[in-house]
Amino acid sequence: MEEVSEVEVIKMEDASMVASTTIPIEAEEANPENAPETLAQDSAVLPANPATLEATTAPTHFNDVEVTFHKALKNAVSTEIPKDLEVTGTLPEWLTGFHYTLSPGIFEVKYPKMVSVHGELQQETRTFSFGHWFDNIPQVNQFSFSGSNNTLKYRSTKPAHRAEGKIRENQGYLPNQPSSTFRTDTNQSVFARFLSTSHSEGRPSLEPCGASIEVLPPFNADGRRTVYCQNYANQILELNSDNLDKGGILAWDEVNPLFKGSQASPHSHYDPVTKELINFTMENGYQSTQYHFFSITEKEPHGSMIATVTAKTSHVHSFAVTPRYIILVVSPLNPSDGGMKYSWGASILDALSFKRTESTYFYVISRVKRRHIATFKSEAFFFFHHVNAFEDAEDNVYLDFSLYNDDTIAQQLSMSALLDRTSPALTKPEFTRFELANVQAEAQRVENYHAATSNVNPVDKLRGLMRRVSVGHGGPSYAVPEKNSNAIPSATRIRSAPGVEMPRINPIYHGLDYKYTWGVGIREDSDGDMWDCITKLSVKGDVAPIVWSQKDCFPSEAIFVPPPVFDQNEDAGVVISVVYNAAAHQSFIIVLDAKDLSEKARAVLPEVVPLSFTNGCFALGDVSRGMQESTPTFSDDEAEDDD
Repeated sequence: MEEVSEVEVIKMEDASMVASTTIPIEAEEANPENAPETLAQDSAVLPANPATLEATTAPTHFNDVEVTFHKALKNAVSTEIPKDLEVTGTLPEWLTGFHYTLSPGIFEVKYPKMVSVHGELQQETRTFSFGHWFDNIPQVNQFSFSGSNNTLKYRSTKPAHRAEGKIRENQGYLPNQPSSTFRTDTNQSVFARFLSTSHSEGRPSLEPCGASIEVLPPFNADGRRTVYCQNYANQILELNSDNLDKGGILAWDEVNPLFKGSQASPHSHYDPVTKELINFTMENGYQSTQYHFFSITEKEPHGSMIATVTAKTSHVHSFAVTPRYIILVVSPLNPSDGGMKYSWGASILDALSFKRTESTYFYVISRVKRRHIATFKSEAFFFFHHVNAFEDAEDNVYLDFSLYNDDTIAQQLSMSALLDRTSPALTKPEFTRFELANVQAEAQRVENYHAATSNVNPVDKLRGLMRRVSVGHGGPSYAVPEKNSNAIPSATRIRSAPGVEMPRINPIYHGLDYKYTWGVGIREDSDGDMWDCITKLSVKGDVAPIVWSQKDCFPSEAIFVPPPVFDQNEDAGVVISVVYNAAAHQSFIIVLDAKDLSEKARAVLPEVVPLSFTNGCFALGDVSRGMQESTPTFSDDEAEDDD
């Protein structure tokens, strides 16, 4: 079968020139074929007004003439050679630097397969489809802003491009880490998945680090111009910021063997005061997980352990950091079978189930004492993102979330649900604030309790609440410990209001009390099947939300960029987002004034950038060296045999 390039296939499909038919051969496969074929102007700033998904059948597709976001959930065509964009409007003069985003690059991979038709072998084209919006081979998008010249350049690439060839070779997807997909039928046996995930060594062109892209300062201490992509596993992909060439890939346990585990948060924290990069890895056991928190600094490039928390296995997307504390919040999205599916590489949503009757736990770690000091709990809830966390003078800690009552939203973001016209509207998040009251007093109470019970003999421990004899006036008397001396206090929900997803704040206020957050939302008058506006929220609820929207347009993450010189106004700066225009079937990048979401500038991109649910970044600074063409050389891993 003659090979057709990725770009040719995508452009042919867009012109409705390619049609693929799959002939089911029941005896042919040990595993079922993966998923059915998928398909894959006026703006306004307005004040905003302040069900569990059922199993879906094959999606009801939209055709190419319908105006829908579905056409932005198809394979992307990368712009490998940097291109100058035509800027409409005026960029702020201070806005000079590189803007990075991650978007899905490849949702589907076509591969040839020999099948028996009426007793004769024939070759047909079949399609492997990733089953969840979060599961894909990612594309890195780089924008070079020069505010003083009012110019903008763009280019994109797929660092894990060779994963596409491996999918063709294996006729399915073999992830390098267990449970590193959200909901994708890998079309591989359990044994094949186990063999694949038992090898920890990754290769840059094979590992789809597609959850976040950041500039991680401790790794750039030697002056390297690099950015880093992270995923839900423990992999970090290094890219040269000048030409997006792959610099290498490593796992956190290669930085330090103590950072053990096959999963990690894709959202590392950087504290500009202590100059620490903070994250955690997950070392999974039979029914529990050890969450190993660590820090890396310029002085300690191999890092050091902060603390380990032992808790239930769950999917923990993000965590919170304040000047004195790290807070790990674990929702009751737990293994339903003792962790067997999770350990053997099943997708996260197939291996875990949400338990509505169980609690969500808040584990507080002291950054000074470097240990777990207190635990709080609340009713069950689910979240992807913290908005922020901070402390007050009375030693209370406040945590803000984009919160959901359960994991329905994670189910709704599967490809089958997103592409089904009958699917219900997306569940909207709530901006929710929890208070952890008197953290140090609670830590002292726990410490006193453990000290009081550490010398109790085993018999008394088994009896639970026991009366212990003490000597007093007039003979023996009895001291009864407080009934709930080991009870876990509650995290109190003190505010809940309509929220946003993919929330961003002014980064100067990370870990501090703050006023505003920006994110994507759903307009009150829309179908609600995809986020279709950018919203500025007052977290105190004292100012009405402000919304930017444009007809038939769907924004990806809205990233706040503050000016290089500190401004006492928290909302001084801009918000940048890549937006898909369904009516024109094109993408554009837009720059909004963060104060009122008025448009400052925009530029149309040369190709459609698929909608994304990922974390990007902006790096202020000199762009004179950037946007160099990639060198036509192969990295070490590409020169090796992958067998």
